Amino acid sequence: MARLIREKDWAATPLGPVPSWPQPLRASLSIALRSATAAGVLWGPDLLFLYNDAWSAYLGDRHPGSLGRPVSEVWADIWPALEGQFRRVYARAETVNAVDARLVRSLGGRIFDSYWTYSLLPIGLEDGTVGGVLAQARETTQGVVRARQDHFLLELSEALRRCERPAELLDAALSQLGRHLGAIRTGYGEIDPEGDRFRILACWTDGDAVDISGEYRVGHFHGAASDPMRSGRAVAIEDGEAPGVLSDDARAKWRSIDTRAAIVVPQMVAGRYSAVIFAHDRAPRLWTGAEEALLAAVNDRLWQSLSRTRAEAALRRSEERYRRIFEQANDLIFTADVDQIITDCNPATAEALGLPREAVIGRSIREFVSEAGFEQTTRMLRQKVEHGGTTRHEIEVQRADGRPLYWEINSALTMDDAGRPIGLHAIARDVTDRRRAEERQRLLVNELNHRVKNTLALVQGLALQSFRDGRPAAEARDAFQERLAALAVAHDLLTRESWEGATLAQLVEGAIGHHNEAERRIDAEGPEVTLGPKAAVSLVMALHELATNASKYGALSVAGGRVILRWTLDGGDRLRLEWREADGPGVRPPERRGFGLRMIERALSADLGATVGVDFEPSGLVCRIEAAPAGRDS
Repeated sequence: MARLIREKDWAATPLGPVPSWPQPLRASLSIALRSATAAGVLWGPDLLFLYNDAWSAYLGDRHPGSLGRPVSEVWADIWPALEGQFRRVYARAETVNAVDARLVRSLGGRIFDSYWTYSLLPIGLEDGTVGGVLAQARETTQGVVRARQDHFLLELSEALRRCERPAELLDAALSQLGRHLGAIRTGYGEIDPEGDRFRILACWTDGDAVDISGEYRVGHFHGAASDPMRSGRAVAIEDGEAPGVLSDDARAKWRSIDTRAAIVVPQMVAGRYSAVIFAHDRAPRLWTGAEEALLAAVNDRLWQSLSRTRAEAALRRSEERYRRIFEQANDLIFTADVDQIITDCNPATAEALGLPREAVIGRSIREFVSEAGFEQTTRMLRQKVEHGGTTRHEIEVQRADGRPLYWEINSALTMDDAGRPIGLHAIARDVTDRRRAEERQRLLVNELNHRVKNTLALVQGLALQSFRDGRPAAEARDAFQERLAALAVAHDLLTRESWEGATLAQLVEGAIGHHNEAERRIDAEGPEVTLGPKAAVSLVMALHELATNASKYGALSVAGGRVILRWTLDGGDRLRLEWREADGPGVRPPERRGFGLRMIERALSADLGATVGVDFEPSGLVCRIEAAPAGRDS
């Protein structure tokens, strides 16, 4: 737009050459041209229109011819509604702000509503008068229409929820829809299974239009123009009198019912053309995408509500016999409409889901299964609709408390009197215990294989270390048996805890408690800490080696000797454990590390993610262990 303004010959216009333009005009125009939103300057008594690139998009084929013309000509269709506001700004230096203001547009022979948020600011001259108006605008039609339609659909849903019979549903939906659209007629029809005929179940009119309820051949009103509906596409006709739109026969039918514009939206169920909803007008009309979407949404709600009420009516007809079986059955029984909205369930189903029965009814099956699970139930429904019969499948179901269940479901279609599917009825069996038993068995076998391998590897390592270095056979055998006994203590503790871990206090008592049987020689104390299976085994073996070493060479080898064992949690993150011997024989560092100390340093480092320090202080051996976070195997 800046380029177009520079290139335009302004000398012959009331504005004159650009260099002669007043500074306020040039400054405000510079601001407008740099604005990301639609902005323009309307200058002089005639409000000559200068605008930016964003505004040019609103002008369509009137751009760039609108440049420099009076705004009364550029906006001829809406100028009567805006003139007073612009004159107030220009004559009295007032400011005008509007939010979601309705402006009725008339373009190309079409009349339609639009909504705008805009501001009009006076542009002052040096003498204090107003030279023009700086306008900024943003079209909000889409947002306003969406908000109104959302409000309409909310009110419609509430109205439909209160209806119990199909006639009430149709009357409520079609009357509200007709008044909202300002149409002369709205209606709802259903297509027979063969797709040859349709029946308009109900029709609302504005009081003057003809009620066209009844049964017709498909294409009766639209001829070949209705063909797209068979594949699920809407048909919108702005003017049935326009050449080539309708056949002569169809045009005559439209004239007989005083109609020139129509929009028809089909409903597809399991891939079949099943129902339509329509709106008519007696004058040419541009049907918007928002109106088509609204009809589609009302169509969906009507289909769902009609399916629900019909299914409930069918159930009521056999209520006595059905209820006895339904209420007393131990199996899980439920019904749903063709949109998989649950219409009823027996007490066993509600109890299995962890909800009152009334909290289950009316909810979608989607709410109780995963997205993949809903695709599975939809596939089973489509299979029954297309091929008949029953389906049987297994699916994961989510309880209200989040606990997963596994159901084996057998289901078949529910039909109305005309043989059309209106829902499904299902019998399910809870196979959760069986599935969990199978899963647990598989996990136990895998866990057993894993633990047997680890245990055999550990036993092999103990044997190699116990019988090496040429020690006497009896001594090696005793050391090996003691180490196996310590390993058994760890396994016994973990078995009692289902191999989920054990507390450090339990491990300490199991590993070294026998040294305190006669008198308390090992003083152990610390907070509650839980270690995983792998770490628990390593720590028990380490404590056994420390106690054995203390019994042979350290504090526990002499009367009065004692051990102080303490552990803490450093900030709740790191485990710190200290083994300190006291009142025993003098200690000096050995010339070489025995198996026990090597195992403590290496095994704990590998299995606990620990750092281990062993000091041979004169007062007794001290072993410090700083481990990985408690309760987690490394």
